[in-house]
Amino acid sequence: MIKKTIILALFMAMLISVGLAKNVDLVTLPARESVQLTIYNSADITLAKETRYVTLKQGMNKLQFSWANTLIDPTSVEFRPLEHKNEIEVRDTVFPGQKPQHLYWNIDSKFEGQVKVEVSYFTSGLTWKMDYTAITDPAEEKMKFRGYVRVFNNSGEEYENAEIRLIVGKINLVEKIADLARRRGIAPPAPDSSQYKGYRNDAAKESFGRAEGRMPSASKSAGYKKPIVKEGISEYFMFSVPGEETIGNGWSKRMEAVKADDVKFDILYRMRAHQYGPRPMRFFIWNNDEKHNLGESPLPDGLVRTFRENGKDGLSYLGEQLIRYVPIKADIEVNLGTDDLVVYETWKASTKRYNFVYNSHNQVHGWDEDGEWIDTIRNYRTKPIKLELRRVWGGDIEYSTKLDTKLFDYRTTETTFTIAARDKTEYRKTVTQHYGKNAKQSRVKLKKR
Repeated sequence: MIKKTIILALFMAMLISVGLAKNVDLVTLPARESVQLTIYNSADITLAKETRYVTLKQGMNKLQFSWANTLIDPTSVEFRPLEHKNEIEVRDTVFPGQKPQHLYWNIDSKFEGQVKVEVSYFTSGLTWKMDYTAITDPAEEKMKFRGYVRVFNNSGEEYENAEIRLIVGKINLVEKIADLARRRGIAPPAPDSSQYKGYRNDAAKESFGRAEGRMPSASKSAGYKKPIVKEGISEYFMFSVPGEETIGNGWSKRMEAVKADDVKFDILYRMRAHQYGPRPMRFFIWNNDEKHNLGESPLPDGLVRTFRENGKDGLSYLGEQLIRYVPIKADIEVNLGTDDLVVYETWKASTKRYNFVYNSHNQVHGWDEDGEWIDTIRNYRTKPIKLELRRVWGGDIEYSTKLDTKLFDYRTTETTFTIAARDKTEYRKTVTQHYGKNAKQSRVKLKKR
């Protein structure tokens, strides 16, 4: 009985040794030291760059990398030494058939010891969106402006202490793929082909690299002004979120990305019946520039929620609006809706018809009509307001008024008023319209009284 037990133990040991022989010198990559995620929403593509410390021996080394249950694109995985580059060479990459979602790197090293390396790859399932908060003082003269980015992780991988970078704008990957194909003397591959996917990765890496090469990390230069990268008809830039964050798989995380205090802004009322309806709309307007404590980078699309301090340690909600991509030095405009304390009225006080034209049958074929219009703006607020009035006129129009008025376009007049606190302003004009044979063209012609 003892003899059989010894034989069985020897047999099991032989089996174990044979199994281990297959993986001799095989090393699984150690845990990452850091990771940088560059997330591009438009194409659901994220470039991940991980740094790790690997111990190599002189001669051939075999490193294993796995991506089970993740959305990592295995064709995009790359290994690059960051130290002793001239002494380390990746001989080949092997995808073993018996181990799906694994790869081996065969690495020839003349250096022995620990070395810092970078593993990069493309993955999907990481997305982001921006939202903003504007909080004004009780007098509505300046505000605190904050921008927050929320990153959603459905990639299957958990990223700890990650540096987050966002690609804002649109990179024309299709154009880049076609360009790469032409450079190599072939026709652009079909979108569902593996070759197309490879070109897509190459095109994205080229675009990401151009943006990355012109901007250091936020941790190295907190005050660095993030550049705009322009290429073809695309406009895009890289937006760094300060610090490092851990984003678990299946979770999302909200991080502060824009911070500005004491931002001065203008309040403008706009009366545009053709665009907003019969009542004036109230706007907060400020600029994305240094003067307004902003301007470090363009601002991504996002919802702006606006509040006012009520003087009682609370906030009053004013409104919200989705803003689109805001370049540096461009205006940010938030429409807060109607205001019951500002009233606009318009009516035609009189009408006069003349210059009748008749045809051979003594029928009227044309005439002119003068309309005397009066607009009244009442301000019930305790401080002056500024109101911009635009009105669209149809037909052949001659427009006469004493106040400074300009043409916004060939058929739209624009006049700006300042109305004192608890006061009103009247705006009178004569609108002459040519009808029938008297009409020459559809436009507004301004005339000074």
